[in-house]
Amino acid sequence: MDTGTLVTILVIALVVVVLLFLMRAAGVGRRRPKLRPLPVESLDRYMNEWDEIETKFVDAPEQAVREAEALVMSVLRERGHPLTERDLPQEVQRAHRLGYSSRDKTEGMRQAVLNYRAVMERMVGPEEKARREQRRREMA
Repeated sequence: MDTGTLVTILVIALVVVVLLFLMRAAGVGRRRPKLRPLPVESLDRYMNEWDEIETKFVDAPEQAVREAEALVMSVLRERGHPLTERDLPQEVQRAHRLGYSSRDKTEGMRQAVLNYRAVMERMVGPEEKARREQRRREMA
């Protein structure tokens, strides 16, 4: 084998390795995690805790943000979500940034709670969201 052929093979191999690395970094080909459904008892418990967190936000926003993050992580864990940083939902990553490093601290915490709420609503499913809205109307 001459030097030119060897160099060509090495360049092609290097390009393939770089492309595979870039695809992995971008998440191409990565499957979404298969999440387990939550038992009804867990759904009720999580939604009751979420309602308490939202109520608490007015008087203790920092504590509410910490509790919201912990609750969302518990829901994800119970559903079997891989809790690695790169696999977390974007709303969780965004909420963490906003809740702890926003210039306007109060607005950042408010936005963080909204992002955590979006994850909660997605994780508990549309049926539970409808039940929750009905409960709110009954309480009002």
